[in-house]
Amino acid sequence: MNRTTAAPVPAPDQSVIVVGAGPTGLALACELAAAGVSCTVLERRLTPSTQSRAMGLYSRTMEVLDLRGHADALAAHGRPVGRMVPARGARVDFAELDTRFPHLNVVPQSRTEEVLQQRALDLGVTVERGTEVFGLTQDGAGVTLQVRGESGEWAESADYVVGCDGAHSVVRELSGIAFRGRTYGIAPILADVRLRQPPPDEVVMLSGNGGVLVTVPYGDGLYRIAVARRDRPWTREPVTLEELSDVLTRALGFDPGPHAPEWLARFKIHQRIADQYRTGRVLLAGDSAHLHSPLGGQGLNLGIQDAVNLGWKLAAEVQGWAPAGLLDSYEAERRPQAERILRATDRATSLATSPSATLTTLRRAALGKALSYRRVRTFAAASISGLRAGYAGRAAHGGPRLRGGLPLPPRDGRRTRVGQRVPDLTVPRLGAAPVRLYSLMRDGRFVLLDLTADGRAAAVTEAWGSRVSPVRTGGPVPELPATTALLVRPDGYAAWVDGEADAAGRAERVRLALHRWCGVQGPAPRPAAGTADLPAPEASPEPVPEPEPTPAEQA
Repeated sequence: MNRTTAAPVPAPDQSVIVVGAGPTGLALACELAAAGVSCTVLERRLTPSTQSRAMGLYSRTMEVLDLRGHADALAAHGRPVGRMVPARGARVDFAELDTRFPHLNVVPQSRTEEVLQQRALDLGVTVERGTEVFGLTQDGAGVTLQVRGESGEWAESADYVVGCDGAHSVVRELSGIAFRGRTYGIAPILADVRLRQPPPDEVVMLSGNGGVLVTVPYGDGLYRIAVARRDRPWTREPVTLEELSDVLTRALGFDPGPHAPEWLARFKIHQRIADQYRTGRVLLAGDSAHLHSPLGGQGLNLGIQDAVNLGWKLAAEVQGWAPAGLLDSYEAERRPQAERILRATDRATSLATSPSATLTTLRRAALGKALSYRRVRTFAAASISGLRAGYAGRAAHGGPRLRGGLPLPPRDGRRTRVGQRVPDLTVPRLGAAPVRLYSLMRDGRFVLLDLTADGRAAAVTEAWGSRVSPVRTGGPVPELPATTALLVRPDGYAAWVDGEADAAGRAERVRLALHRWCGVQGPAPRPAAGTADLPAPEASPEPVPEPEPTPAEQA
């Protein structure tokens, strides 16, 4: 066993065991540790993998990593690619997106793991390599894993266990969770090679004659190549340069001259999803929970966003302040996202590998025509990059108002909606310099933006100070029209939006929203800057009445 920590420290009582030290598992460990939850990661591999099936981080994934300060290191190791060509004569421009990361960040998965592992170690996470899980039992108090390694066999226990151990998840199997779906009849070739006649310096997807080719530039003349053909089923025979050259020639119409390979591999494509993401105190995330065609490069991104959605909810559960149903909202929010990606990638793979020349021609013409319009290109770029994904459609309950008296904002395209991504806007602050919103979220707390002059909304948060960071702007923020207060979740989505003109009832509305999302009042209040001279917030009967619905019911 190879146990790694940042420095020799006493082993804490672990609250969570994460099985799997891939990007999803390491991202989750970072989330938990940042929230103050002790965490151990178990990994079967003795050393990190140097091979990278995944190599692209889209805009929203970079944003959620930026919430905890991971993104800049990954951007430094990556290569920004601003354009995708989904077919000849069609393009999608990421550069048109309104985000700090208007591109696909091309970075090998091995480097992503390296950055996230170092961050996890810095936060106090223990990573145990060379440890294989072979048994799992749980009861109402916790989970016990049977583990083996070089030193023998032993038991590891924790309050919760999360399986991030990939497509062949042992945690999923031992928990009895079904993994339904199918395996495609095609077996793509994956290669990191240099090309004597390279394609344009952008992400290129070409299809025709029953095959599809994707090329992604790594930089320094190296390209990631993925090519699949319907007439080439799965085989255990190793991939050769001659075979790669042949399939590339058939796809491109000429031989691009692949040479100096750093990696050649053949793999199967699966489309599967777990029946459930949670059973008792065991949860699944990443490839353990869902698999799909790699066309579009969404798998790594989906897994990391699973981790960021789950991390703060599991931390709240472990620390004892989670509202009823919060942890269950992880599956309610993330499983539909996976289902959407599975459907989209399945359709794209079927179309791209169709042997019908007529269908291929129609597809190219339709994409070329649609993407000739800037609004369509921007919409496509935002969808592919994950900026349009959110939980707004799952936040409404029973019409335009949430039960409990908290109104949903109108769907007029202007005001931020509950469950919608909150962009990394510049936040003005009373008595301090403006700052990026995401830089205020490094510690994984909720952020309450008070956009009023009186600051009463911020003052209410003092009772939840260990869970909520209040920020007074002193007035309206242009990017948040018709909004007087906004509660931002730790994963960067809107938990609650207030646009009511009734200032007298604002404090009570804030109190209800905090009770719904942040539980009962917490310890260690932290006053908002500039609120010391304000009168106390309006009193309300105690205890605070239980609001409905819970986050799980909203989902």
